[in-house]
Amino acid sequence: MTDFSLRPLLLALPLAAALGAAPALASSDEAWAAFKADVEAKCVAALPEKLKNQTVFVDETGTEAYGVALIAGRSASEKARVTFACVYDKQAKTAQLTGPIGREFVRVITDKQRAAMEERRKAGAGADDDNGAE
Repeated sequence: MTDFSLRPLLLALPLAAALGAAPALASSDEAWAAFKADVEAKCVAALPEKLKNQTVFVDETGTEAYGVALIAGRSASEKARVTFACVYDKQAKTAQLTGPIGREFVRVITDKQRAAMEERRKAGAGADDDNGAE
């Protein structure tokens, strides 16, 4: 005798899995742009001081639970260029920062600096040449 009590459950599992994945698949460019803007705003607001010549890099999607950003600039208190790593809780919509990380460990550059570095590489200046990426 065959037990049919599991049949509805077995038929429902693929449907539930597909519906559970639907929000991730349905994310629009506008939704990702809003996410990125919120991560940037919350991370910048969490800075302990305003940085001069500030550059913000936000990872496009982050992880499943967190957004991630790097904020670099000249710190008046550190008297040097520093970078803060920021972790944004997607559920709570709050941000936390690391302490300032020195330039010798992490370096965030602008799109303009990145383009200039790429042009120098193409011109044969060498892959490790990053002069002027301040």
